[in-house]
Order: sequence, then structure tokens, then C-alpha cells
Amino acid sequence: ANARRASQKISAAQRKETEDTLTGAIRRILAEQNDRIEAIASEHGVTQDKVKKLMGGERYYKKGSRNTQLANALIHAKAQEVNADRPRGAKYSLDEIREMVKADESMQNLVHEEQQEYITKLNECRALQNMSIRATNTAAARDVQSMLDNVFKMLDGLALRTGIYTCLFTSRGHVYDTAQATWFGTDNVMDFWEDVLQTEADEITRKLEQWAC
Repeated sequence: ANARRASQKISAAQRKETEDTLTGAIRRILAEQNDRIEAIASEHGVTQDKVKKLMGGERYYKKGSRNTQLANALIHAKAQEVNADRPRGAKYSLDEIREMVKADESMQNLVHEEQQEYITKLNECRALQNMSIRATNTAAARDVQSMLDNVFKMLDGLALRTGIYTCLFTSRGHVYDTAQATWFGTDNVMDFWEDVLQTEADEITRKLEQWAC
């Protein structure tokens, strides 16, 4: 009985040591990820929360298994390595890159930290791609303005026919979007904000834009 209790104590101590080691490794990974997020936020002049929200790739990959995450991350890393300097039309295909990953001994039997590093780099790349798409999306800004012009005309017409009062505030949803924040009101409805709430429409629009971005 004493031997069994001693064995149980040893096993418990070993489990605790293993758990402590794992906890330490996870904390290091989280710290590294936070440092990367902080660096991206500082470089692009946005908040860390904004970077985390933009990491749509991270949300997507969390839905799959870790094996799926790692496979995609390795393919991404290999594609950057072999296709970076190749012209359009001459880049390696996805199937070819998969075979390259399988043949690359440095990408086999990775420890947990190495796996996480590949996955983190992929998530960072996806976040930056999201920013880049928004930053150059001038067509979307034109679409917004054109649609709003039509909406304003329809609301004016509706107000003339029915006598309703309508007010509308719009703002871009991201710091890199180019659409301008604006407001619209039928008749003298915008006086409501100043007369009742002692706030000008321009001030509301400014605060809305700050909140959205």
C-alpha cells in the first residue's frame, strides 16, 4: 500500500511538472503573438484590438483541426519561398507546393513552438492582406457615395409624399476606408439634435466615425 501511494505521488508530481511546462510554453507563445500584434498595430497606426478583429484568417483556422491549420501554414510558407520571385503564370501550383512541403525535411516532425510559429505567420499575413484590400478599395467608396445619393433622393421624395421626418448618419467602418462620414435629414429634422440633445449633426457624425474606426 505504501509503495502504491508513493507511486501515485510520483505520478502526480510528474503530471504537475508536465502541466507546468505546457502552461509555460503556451504563455510564451501568447506573449510572442501579442508582441507581433503590437508591432503590426504600431506600424500601421491602428489599435491592437483592430488588428485582432482583422485577423479573420485566425478565426477561420480555429474552426479546423490543428493538423489542418499547420498544413495550410506550411503550404503558405513554402509558396512564399518558391513563388516570391517567379512571374505571374510561372508560379508553382498548389499541388506542386504540397509535394515540396512533403519533400522538405525541415518541415517535418516540428515541435509545438515551430508549428505555432508557422501558423502565426500565416495569420499575420492574412491580417495584412485584409488591411491592404481595404486601403486600396476606392471603388467601394464610389459605390457608397452613389448608393447614398440614390437613398437621399428616395427619402426626400418619400418626405414630400408622406410628410415623414428622416435622419441618417453614415461612417466608414475601417480606418483605411476612403468613404467620407456624412449625415442627411429631410425638412428641418436635423434641428432636433441641436434643440433637444444640444448636439450638432457634424459632432454626431464625427463621434460615429471615431467609434466605427
